[in-house]
Amino acid sequence: MLKPFLSLLYFVMTGILIAQTTPTEMISRMGRGINLGNVLSAPNEGNWSGAATEQYFIDVAQAGFKNVRIPIDFFGDRTSGDTSNYSSNPDTSYSGLRSDYQINSDYLDRVEQVIGWGLNQGLVIILDVHGAELKSEFIYTFDPLKTAYTDPTSAKRAADLDKFYAIWTQIADRFKMFSDDLIFEIINEPYFHISSDEMNDINASVISIIRDSAYENLTRKIIITGGTKASYESPTTISTSILNSDNFLITTFHYYRPFSFTKSSDYRYNTNTWGTTSDTSTLDAEFDTVLNWAQSFSPPLAVYLGEFAADNAYGYAYQTGDLKYVAANQAPNGTGYADGGPDPVSRAKYFNYVAEAAISRGFSFSAWDAGGESSKTIHFRKDSGITVYDMDYFSVQSYNPKQTTPSTVVDTNLWVEDVKDALLSQGCYSSGLSEIVVNSDFECGVDFSWSLSQLGDAVANLSNAENDSYSGHNAAKIQVTSADTHNKVLFKNSNIYSGDLQGKSISVRCYAKANIPGIDFKMRFKINGGGYGNFYPSESKILTEVYQPYEFVFSVPEGTDSVQFEAMFGNNIGTYFLDDIQLDVSSTFSISDTIDPKVTLYPVPVKDRLTIKTDRLIENIELFDIKGRLMKFKKDHDAFIDLAHIPFGFYILKITDRSNAVTFDKILIH
Repeated sequence: MLKPFLSLLYFVMTGILIAQTTPTEMISRMGRGINLGNVLSAPNEGNWSGAATEQYFIDVAQAGFKNVRIPIDFFGDRTSGDTSNYSSNPDTSYSGLRSDYQINSDYLDRVEQVIGWGLNQGLVIILDVHGAELKSEFIYTFDPLKTAYTDPTSAKRAADLDKFYAIWTQIADRFKMFSDDLIFEIINEPYFHISSDEMNDINASVISIIRDSAYENLTRKIIITGGTKASYESPTTISTSILNSDNFLITTFHYYRPFSFTKSSDYRYNTNTWGTTSDTSTLDAEFDTVLNWAQSFSPPLAVYLGEFAADNAYGYAYQTGDLKYVAANQAPNGTGYADGGPDPVSRAKYFNYVAEAAISRGFSFSAWDAGGESSKTIHFRKDSGITVYDMDYFSVQSYNPKQTTPSTVVDTNLWVEDVKDALLSQGCYSSGLSEIVVNSDFECGVDFSWSLSQLGDAVANLSNAENDSYSGHNAAKIQVTSADTHNKVLFKNSNIYSGDLQGKSISVRCYAKANIPGIDFKMRFKINGGGYGNFYPSESKILTEVYQPYEFVFSVPEGTDSVQFEAMFGNNIGTYFLDDIQLDVSSTFSISDTIDPKVTLYPVPVKDRLTIKTDRLIENIELFDIKGRLMKFKKDHDAFIDLAHIPFGFYILKITDRSNAVTFDKILIH
């Protein structure tokens, strides 16, 4: 009877294995995720960030993330058994047992509770063995450059390995009945200190421990990486024999390149902007290295980007409302605080571009986030009781010497919104105020949030310029085969922005070119409200055969309810290319209280000549743009000024009479 029973058991188990989610399917389910960093990986929960709460996982799921990576340190006083008593000298004997090393049961219960909170929200959870104690007690013992180094043939090396394997034996046993949505990650960033051969041995041993614990662990996805090489090359050192011997493995790498940008609050790194063609091309090439390696296997390997991030904008600390304390920046290197940091636009674009570089290649990701107390913040972790301050009310006059205006205004958000949106935006990132133009760099395709309209006699078509972009992979290509006037070929962003733009101006910068030099296009905003008419265009922008920057400053009329961005290409037959639209919003140049009711200006709005009616003798007339730049100066006594060649927009007129009395007024050149 035993043989038929074993045959039936084999049949049942084979059916279970066949029915399980493949690593590639799991990666697709994991999609976009985030790290619960600096919580369970701290020496004590709450040391580096607030303690974990159930509300955190509710926030993450409601935002739209699909996975949470939970770094957990099982070393220190969380697991009994001291290996320091064993000799680190070569060829010494080890007499211990794995049973000497026991994870504290209360701590394991806490880990189970936190994991359960995440699983209950429908999230895929990654249990990642991680932390400072893991480094000092285990990872550093493999590095000959560290004082903790032990010889591979020593008793201490055997004891350290036994302790690590004992921890994994207990993890595997505790969670063996948990659903497939729990994933095990063997170890965090071993490659700086552990060789590829040693890491292959560790991987093989832990995989065997997990599989031997049976139940769901027979097919549970296990995340592994290699030794020796760091960053994006780390998984390429994993032994092919390991990768070919188990059908449920996921490979992983981390990405913080270039350090000059991602760690720019540190005095050693001073690049605060990111997003040039060189920047994106380097990133693409390095991600393609991982992709090509993974696709060299049959079937292709599943890949997970476990961490990436950049420092907070300007080196800001949300918990204090001031610059972040940075230990490396102590004298003589600096003040002890951040000496710079990514600008907000570059930071959001970096997060978005890395996220899309992963997703577009079939990888999943978890962005690194260590909460509102850290130098890399995405979710504030208010659920754990901390107060954070709104960065909009913070300013830096000088980094060294430190001169700042700290924020004292409590932030009402749960997230650093632009970064959260950049991670979840499916490639439709917009520079500056992201809500005004969606998919501003066309990286999710020209059909996403953009449309082309043809009116009158104009005929045109829209396509992706995949191999002819200014930056990234895509640009908009508009082919006009029959012309009319500018506004007969409209390239419109579908987003209608209704945020508060009162007293604001919008600066637009884009890159464009054409196949025929000398043909032109215009940009414009369509507005609703304010009684000023619907459309406000730029002057004509004359194109060349190479990408050039073109700018348009739009002063938002008072009473505007909403704005929508459009570009106009109908004036000439030709092929136009548009890419990398960048926006910035600033307060309009203010007018003093010296407006004189006895001074009358007409016509308003003005197109060519503005006449000034007053009983005072005029000495000179000055015209300033909304940023306070002098645009025109007229020193004579005529009560008019010629504005025919001044671009459309709002301006400040300053009138000085012969007694040096000054009057200001605001005008619109139409």
